[in-house]
Amino acid sequence: MRDAYQSVCELTEEHFYKYDPPVQNWVKRCHRQAARLPSFASVSVLMQDLQDLMAEMRVSHFQIYTPAEDKRVWQGEGIDTGIRARYIEDHLVIYRIEAGSGGAKAGLRAGDAILAIEGTDQVTPWGAARRAGQFKVQRSGEVLTVAVEPEQVVVDLAPKLTRLSPNAMLLVLPSFRSEYFMPEEWRAMVGQFINSKHLIVDVRENAGGNFVAMLRALSTLHCAEKRIGKISQPRKNLPTKQNIEDNTQDDYQIRELDTYAEVGLQTFSTYGCYLGRVTVLISNETSSTAEIFADSFKNSKRGRVWGQPTAGEVVLAVWYSLPALGEGYSVSIPEAVYVSERGDDLEGKGVWPERELHYDLRQALQGIDSWLVEASQ
Repeated sequence: MRDAYQSVCELTEEHFYKYDPPVQNWVKRCHRQAARLPSFASVSVLMQDLQDLMAEMRVSHFQIYTPAEDKRVWQGEGIDTGIRARYIEDHLVIYRIEAGSGGAKAGLRAGDAILAIEGTDQVTPWGAARRAGQFKVQRSGEVLTVAVEPEQVVVDLAPKLTRLSPNAMLLVLPSFRSEYFMPEEWRAMVGQFINSKHLIVDVRENAGGNFVAMLRALSTLHCAEKRIGKISQPRKNLPTKQNIEDNTQDDYQIRELDTYAEVGLQTFSTYGCYLGRVTVLISNETSSTAEIFADSFKNSKRGRVWGQPTAGEVVLAVWYSLPALGEGYSVSIPEAVYVSERGDDLEGKGVWPERELHYDLRQALQGIDSWLVEASQ
């Protein structure tokens, strides 16, 4: 266990995107705590101790992952109920049920308000997604009790396009995973909304993904080659590169970061041009490359960015395996930061909407997304 702890200290010392006095002091503490770790310490004790220490840095994407967490992040797979709920006023209201999940099999649906969950006094979004047992819900004034069991769920993170009205279409972008933004497939989707008068782009739950995949989506809204910022590694004394190439391969992007201290981000001119009205929806679950997407679009002045401030989690992390803990365990180390063309670093700040939105309880209890209602107007 000590070897695993020490490896996290050493990886941080070698790769963390800055090495100022606070980071240096953190590394020293990390080594001291590793040395004091009992030889019989369990994996869970080590992880908790490291997670607490890493949290003190107050930097996103700096954490340990279990095999299950790693699979959830990279493949959208995990064991849960499939229930997605949010607090609205003093109610916890379901806004989506993942297809084929335990929540779907129990007959739950958007608009149900969760009143109680067996085995806990707390009614939370986390509990709704993870706990098994009897769920008491209110639906149209009627109180129901249903049995819910977590199951293996594979979340569909592909872009989804829906027509809301004759003039408006909704483009939901749950992620910027590269496999969903292959050139021909993305161009085909663009062709489906290119002539609509109003496009609502929903990145509320987008936790990021591939930089180039994000740039392909953004290119359709920018309609031209436009430099939006850069990925910067302040510790590295290496050359700079004007712009990243249109290549989503992970090994290519890692190679670029190994070769250059700075790599520019620029949109492309080959992914169509949407000229209609655009509204981008963001929330505090919008993070990483999705925040870059929202920030760049907001500053383009080509449309509206509405919702709630984003997460402010905009560092580029690299995952390293921790074989001393067992197969599938890993640690993510922040190795670079995004800096916009205006010189803004979004880490810890996020993107603030031009108009703040709040969910309407009456509509939520009817299974209606009030943000979409407002954005469609």
